[in-house]
Amino acid sequence: MNPKHSGPTQSNRRRFLKGGAAVLGVAALEGVRPAAAQQASRPPLIPHAGARPVSEISQYENLVRTGNQSRAMTPLQDLQGIITPSHLHFYMNHEEGFLPNINPEQHTLTIFGMVDRPIVLTMADIRRLPSVNRIHFLECNANGNPSRVKAAKDIQEAHGLTSCTEWTGVPLSLLMQEVGVQGDAQWIMAMSADTSNHASAIPMEKVLADGMIVYGQNGDALRIDQGYPLRLLLPGYGGRINVKWLDRLKVVDQPYMTKQDRTSYMQHTPAGEGAFLLATGKAIEWHFSAYAKSVITSPTGGQKLPGPGLYDVTGLAWSGGGKVRRVEVSTDGGRSWKDAELQEPILRIAHTRFHFPWRWNGEEAKLQSRCTDENGTVQPAAGELEKNWDQDLSANCTEYMGDDCKRIPRRAHRAYIMTWQVNRDGTILNASDDIRDDDAIEGGHVHNG
Repeated sequence: MNPKHSGPTQSNRRRFLKGGAAVLGVAALEGVRPAAAQQASRPPLIPHAGARPVSEISQYENLVRTGNQSRAMTPLQDLQGIITPSHLHFYMNHEEGFLPNINPEQHTLTIFGMVDRPIVLTMADIRRLPSVNRIHFLECNANGNPSRVKAAKDIQEAHGLTSCTEWTGVPLSLLMQEVGVQGDAQWIMAMSADTSNHASAIPMEKVLADGMIVYGQNGDALRIDQGYPLRLLLPGYGGRINVKWLDRLKVVDQPYMTKQDRTSYMQHTPAGEGAFLLATGKAIEWHFSAYAKSVITSPTGGQKLPGPGLYDVTGLAWSGGGKVRRVEVSTDGGRSWKDAELQEPILRIAHTRFHFPWRWNGEEAKLQSRCTDENGTVQPAAGELEKNWDQDLSANCTEYMGDDCKRIPRRAHRAYIMTWQVNRDGTILNASDDIRDDDAIEGGHVHNG
């Protein structure tokens, strides 16, 4: 497939505003009351009983997460900008609904293992350390699960396991400097105070590059289901590796295979666990990092267009590899593409909002978006996933795994382009029948999230 492509449009938003009145026309104004009539009716008052200790959301705004005791999904279709309100941030809970109720005055973080100066830090100690504020997305490894996406009626059901937050905490590089990492130490084991003793292995390269321990979320303390009072943040890495309720960091010389590491991350390649243990650092980085991805949040499933006219096609794009550099939109199912406008701010490893003015003529249309990040990684169509398996031809890998090294994992299998079909009556349906199940991907394995 060689879709036609038209170059960047630098005045999309201005054209949208300029053309809006003409497209909407008189029909769009039918039923609108004169200004005098609007002023005559005043809304009822909310009773006032002194200072309000907690801000209230209007009863006319009904944004909620959907899911169950193990999973709740962010209503992407209802959000503005790029920041997810803390109470709407997705969560994935592997503890069957049981969350640790931790008193921060009694909680500690122990850093030990291959270090010169093991330490035990209280939350008060951690808050006294120099802190940073960084905006990053977090995405569950299960986001975009094919079986869920194909059955989804809206974008919340399909891709609601991603959110973007301003995080406050301490760079891990500072803590590693304080404890004195020994020369042979190449990994850390991050461990949780939850009921399952959740633990994951993280490359030291990532720890020192931009890893954080965080205690703040959008200017407030972490929510309980986000790991209160302390969690690990590894920007761009799959959500489950970002250990919540963090209480131990063990510095080690190799990636000791925990239950979570074996069962959650090793099934995306014919090399299995071997890819994790023997592949080069570059391949390991690909394995952990979220792939370039975008979704259209409006118009989308569950919505209905009232009639032909001008619409703002908008959505979110993100990549674990850095900044989003480009988002393209197709209204004909991928036969042709045009550039959308990226809305500031455009931040590293954060959600980026995009807009595309679209004049709907009332005929059937198929809406798609695709993202390109600063590394040139392009979001694949559903039939192009194998192109994103890469090669590790190092002697260390080929000696043990042979040809399997030609398909070292990149987390691309759930980053495919999704399709929304706009019908002539304005209804919008999920048209992503081309998405294959994980076990249908050549060389892949079933993954249960």
